Amino acid sequence: MNKKTSLDITIIISCITGMVLSYVYLDNSIEKNVSLTTLGIVGVFFLGLAMTDSVKTGHTERRGYHTGRTGISEILLLGEDSNITDTWDIYKKTSIVFGRDEGENHVDISLKNTDYAGTVDGEHAVMNYSSGSWYIEDLDSENGTRIQRNGEDKPYRVSSREPCKVEKGDVIYLGLAPLKVR
Repeated sequence: MNKKTSLDITIIISCITGMVLSYVYLDNSIEKNVSLTTLGIVGVFFLGLAMTDSVKTGHTERRGYHTGRTGISEILLLGEDSNITDTWDIYKKTSIVFGRDEGENHVDISLKNTDYAGTVDGEHAVMNYSSGSWYIEDLDSENGTRIQRNGEDKPYRVSSREPCKVEKGDVIYLGLAPLKVR
């Protein structure tokens, strides 16, 4: 449940409490009716908001938008025989810089201590989440960035000028470093 829905429910409970107190403690029938009517209208209004918000949240969660990704939750570094040698969780991230962290670089996924470090630049590539999808761009790296689509045999070069869409199951090569998107 999100904060907005929690606040709506708190207001609804407050309205119900106010209605009970008004009914029990107000002797003047006009004051009692005005109070009950006002609190009832406010309570129904916020009940409608809570229901609308929960319906909207339910639809976006089924599509995967509430997490900032389309089913992609982690990046896997592949070793020999495609075994997984390292993993990075990208849950709720919207931008990831790949590279070899040597102090002056600002990278989210560092390949400095891997067998592939020599083929990866300090800031090699960036992957951004936009319009419901992930996209990768090469940062004019020396050894380039390639992407191999899930189920295809040949990797394609990623441009530094035009972002390339990344999908679950794709393998990204930063230099010689194979990273599987899962």
